[in-house]
Amino acid sequence: MNSVHHAELVRSNAVKIHEVQSLTDDSEVFDIYIERFGIDDARELVRKAYNRPSNSSFIYLIVRTEFITHEAQNALLKVLEEPPASSRLIFVVPPDLTLLPTLESRFSDTASNNEIQTLESKETFEKFIRASYADRLSMIEVATKGKDIEWQRCMKQGLAYHLMTCKKDKTLSDLEYSVRTLLTRGASNKMLFEHIALIL
Repeated sequence: MNSVHHAELVRSNAVKIHEVQSLTDDSEVFDIYIERFGIDDARELVRKAYNRPSNSSFIYLIVRTEFITHEAQNALLKVLEEPPASSRLIFVVPPDLTLLPTLESRFSDTASNNEIQTLESKETFEKFIRASYADRLSMIEVATKGKDIEWQRCMKQGLAYHLMTCKKDKTLSDLEYSVRTLLTRGASNKMLFEHIALIL
């Protein structure tokens, strides 16, 4: 972690197991995984951030999460703007997680995707494109019923890459909407994937 910066945003496909670098020896570490980080989680994190560490100079508060609600993001703004001197915050999130610009600007941003993970996303998406419409619907059914978030994330990243290389047209606008909306709170991922399967 950047020793000067009080808050770091790490983007990684391996949210649960990503190894956080450069923690100092003279520090306490609080490391937690919360699938959907909400307002109550934010309040608890702020409370912990303002508690002085008992036996060390610093406390590292590491939060691993797949999603952060807008309410929770707003609740974190103050602690990230005026952080306690003894606290360092590290958020490990998926590469496709969208944060409020006001929150994201308060972090030192670290991208941790490796080439293998990017290649996996492209391959998953290309396999989907090559399949027949019926096979695409079958893949969607299996992934959404089985709550296969990894497949869904690979599809979202693969689609985002596909959009960067396409010529602009009406279809592209529909796909851009889909890629922005996938895996966000309240989204019907199954319906969005079925829409993508149809228009591709």
